[in-house]
Amino acid sequence: MKKLAIAIIVLLVLGVIAYVSLRPHIAEKSYQKGLVLIDSLEYNQAIDAFSKALKIKDEFDHYFFARGKAYASIDNDTSAIVDFTAAIEINPDISDYYLYRGISSRQLNLTEKAFADINKAISLNDSSAQAYYQRGLLYASQNNYGQAVEDYNKSIELDGSNLEAFYSRGGTRANLDDFMGAIADYDKMIEGADAPADAYKQRGIFKLKIQDFEGAESDLTHATEIDSKDKESFYQLGQAKYNLNKVDEAITLFNKVISFDKNYELAYSARGGAYLKKENHSKAKADFSKAIDLNPDFKKAYYGRGIAKALSADYKGSITDFSKVIELDNDYAQAYYNRAVSKAILGRHQEALPDYDFIIGRDSRNAEAYYNRGISRMNVNDTQGACSDFSRAVELNYKPAEPMLKMYCKSQG
Repeated sequence: MKKLAIAIIVLLVLGVIAYVSLRPHIAEKSYQKGLVLIDSLEYNQAIDAFSKALKIKDEFDHYFFARGKAYASIDNDTSAIVDFTAAIEINPDISDYYLYRGISSRQLNLTEKAFADINKAISLNDSSAQAYYQRGLLYASQNNYGQAVEDYNKSIELDGSNLEAFYSRGGTRANLDDFMGAIADYDKMIEGADAPADAYKQRGIFKLKIQDFEGAESDLTHATEIDSKDKESFYQLGQAKYNLNKVDEAITLFNKVISFDKNYELAYSARGGAYLKKENHSKAKADFSKAIDLNPDFKKAYYGRGIAKALSADYKGSITDFSKVIELDNDYAQAYYNRAVSKAILGRHQEALPDYDFIIGRDSRNAEAYYNRGISRMNVNDTQGACSDFSRAVELNYKPAEPMLKMYCKSQG
């Protein structure tokens, strides 16, 4: 019995030794399984595999890093940061550990921490295209567009295959009103065989900004063909059609947008503008009114409705709408001008004069404003002021002012 007990003890000891010696292999096998699961996008199962490996070997920084990336892939950035921090504590000299912790911090809007980590990543590896790209995103989120573009430039210089960097740089260039640069970046994206609908949509919007309406029409049509449910693509395509004088097609597109979203005030306002172009003033007013109901501070809708009312000879109503525009934006020059015209038509010439003064103060070469102010001055018996305005309008080659100058200002004609 004694020999049997000794044999059992020996076997147990040998078993423990064998298990201890196999532990690193078991851990590594679980780790490798986790990597395969990540490649298969099975992130939760990957996390389980990495956790099993860490229960056996918790001193391996790359195990924590791998699990952190898996957590980040399922948007559990809080857990990801814990793992990236553990990896850094074990090995503080790996650039990617700081980079990925910075990315997770950015996702959680922990901007200062994100900047600190990504700057550290760049200090450890100044050839990391991804680090510069991520810092560019951070700068852009802070509206520091110039610095963002510099980082995107560096990222693209280091890795010209990162189409996301071109996409982000294009959007940031647009924020700097560099629409040609933005279009060039989206050109790069669209060179690929399977460019997303959003790339065509954004490039189309940028082309609208530079008044390349045909180019915008082409891009936005392509965007709607790829994604037939994106209301903004149809809305922007309607804008392109409107500017190409394809007004009926534009209205059809705005109708489609409204069928997608009955509370999309921009579509009602745009359709109102299209009806205005077709001289259907009642439908235009109805659409502008609907847009205002949805957004009581929608100054362009008030302005459009004011124009529709003026064209319908509702000058009092137009003055009310133009006044509302000015209340919302006291620098909206066309609202002052059209309010002055409506006041003058109603014989309220003295009231019209300050509005004309504002326009001329903003644009001293606005010949039509001088002409109209001259008429209002004539109607309030300011002949000298009227003649001065007619004379200035003639100097600016405004032909209708010539007969007024000859008729009322013979000494100056």
